[in-house]
Amino acid sequence: MANWWLYGILMMQYFMYFSGPIRDGKTLRAIVHLLFLLDTIQTLLTMDDIFFWFVYNYGDYSALLRFNIASICGPFLDAIITFTVQLVYCWRLRVIGKWKIVPVLALVSSIGGMIVGIHDVVSTKEIKPAVYLWLFASAITDIVIASSMAYLLMKYQKENPSRTTMAIMKRIVLLTLETNAVTAALAIVLVTVCLTPSISPPKTNIYLTFGYTLGKMYSNCFMVLLNQRIYYNAHGTTAEEVETLDTVSHRSRGIISNRHNSPPSRNKAAPQITVVQFTETRADGPTEIELGNIHGAKDSQDLKYVPGGYV
Repeated sequence: MANWWLYGILMMQYFMYFSGPIRDGKTLRAIVHLLFLLDTIQTLLTMDDIFFWFVYNYGDYSALLRFNIASICGPFLDAIITFTVQLVYCWRLRVIGKWKIVPVLALVSSIGGMIVGIHDVVSTKEIKPAVYLWLFASAITDIVIASSMAYLLMKYQKENPSRTTMAIMKRIVLLTLETNAVTAALAIVLVTVCLTPSISPPKTNIYLTFGYTLGKMYSNCFMVLLNQRIYYNAHGTTAEEVETLDTVSHRSRGIISNRHNSPPSRNKAAPQITVVQFTETRADGPTEIELGNIHGAKDSQDLKYVPGGYV
């Protein structure tokens, strides 16, 4: 049920991404298609496991200890999805900070997950070292990516200290830390469940709940980071700036209204007048007429009021 719930959220974000104003390159769009395809396959395979345990073998308690294809739709596909998402994060770090980070930990985590998935298909014996390698390496990779991204974004914010940039960078940093923290925490919880003697397999299968949702969490967090750019395009300025702009706009409209509607008053200082410079060339020689900026008239009677301003 949790897997289907996360799949529904992923589907909503998938259609939001391709129907929104963001137009990424072909490579990134192909990655989004790939992740959605892998998660769709994983969701359907999960349903086959559910029917195997609770429908086809209803009442057979020994069937609950058999994996069916859970190792494929769990560790194997989760490892591929996780590696794909983390690879894109590493590419982002290279683009933002020119860091040539080799995703060694992500690759190690992916290989460990694939080994766990394939081994569980051909053998009933557990290989806990591969499980721990898969999950711990994944969690460490998320922490390294989140901290590196936060550092680079904060550095960019200091180099571009405008109000809009600071607001956007702050939001991106928080969102990056939150999304990577969620996936890292889920991987750590999964390891903890496998290590706790009272609920570790084969005593219980509680770990399957977290294993089934791990890939969906990575895909959803990745799509959140992509779709949040729609918010920045729709709200190009911060609320504080919008309020400031509205205040200035109201003031300017009030000044224009007063100039158009208020009668001339001799007690008021004359407004500033800007006059264009003219140059006239005649046959008998150039005659140049210059008028500068009048910052105020000592005698307001020199100014004549007409509808639309002073002349």
